[in-house]
Amino acid sequence: MAQDQNRKEALAKKYGAASIEDAARRHGSDFPAIVDWADEIDPHYAKIWLDFTYGGMFKRGILDERTRTLVVVGQFVALDELSQLPVYIRSALAAGATPREVLEVVLQLGVYVGYPRMVRATRVVKQVMTELGRMDEITDKQLPIAGPPRESSLEEARATWQTPADQVPRREELLKKYGWRSLSPGLRLQPTHHVQSANRLDRVDQHFNKLWLDFIYAGMYSRGVLDDRTRILCIVGELYVMGEFHQAEHHIRNALTGGATPREVLEVILHSTIYAGMPRFVRFIGILERALEEQGRLHEITETQPPLPDTDTPTPG
Repeated sequence: MAQDQNRKEALAKKYGAASIEDAARRHGSDFPAIVDWADEIDPHYAKIWLDFTYGGMFKRGILDERTRTLVVVGQFVALDELSQLPVYIRSALAAGATPREVLEVVLQLGVYVGYPRMVRATRVVKQVMTELGRMDEITDKQLPIAGPPRESSLEEARATWQTPADQVPRREELLKKYGWRSLSPGLRLQPTHHVQSANRLDRVDQHFNKLWLDFIYAGMYSRGVLDDRTRILCIVGELYVMGEFHQAEHHIRNALTGGATPREVLEVILHSTIYAGMPRFVRFIGILERALEEQGRLHEITETQPPLPDTDTPTPG
């Protein structure tokens, strides 16, 4: 412990206390290894990287720390980067996420990256929780096999739908064919396009459409382990690192419907540049701006900008 403290103090003197203190707080026992690699091979890079990440992006405060770290966990799974995944699982737990919430981020990714990658990541989650003595927080809080309680009637479900008027006739046809329990979660979460998505699959494979609706919407999206806002912000971050622009438009709109503010959605996009680079963020911001312009909400990002960072502090050392 004394050795780690001495190392932390030396790094703080070399690179500045702000970024080093933040990295140490977030990563606990995983610090200072998370910095040592860059310090050894290129101190200049280490300095500007630390200032951008731990001294900058992680400290902006637009997203609560639990949400921000859960987004990052999902991104590492989407990237199939399992060597660093334990570091960020522990960071998410330190930020207040529960073991069950961390697992849920991984399970939800089966929808987007497939079964093999998701299973590999669940093994990492199990290993970390076992080492921390927290596996019981997963095994003792399992959902019922039948899933959580849902709307008890079609009338109750209808009150949550905001389908565009021109899509209502087709919605009613699909309800008769597939049942309201299969369609209701998507109609609630994706008011602008769920009818179109279900209709597209109905044209080509109705059998798959029913399986898909029940697994994804009535199943995965209705589990309730994560609130809709957190779950969809995680999806936006995952789609960023995957470079999936078409689905990103849908889920950015879903996030706005699901309780995320425009600036929170933007923050996920900007923070994602740490893990998947800069080129994609121009297109993602364009998607967000287009959605906000259509809703008359663009001012919610243009008029809520954080102040410029203080870049005049002398470089330590």
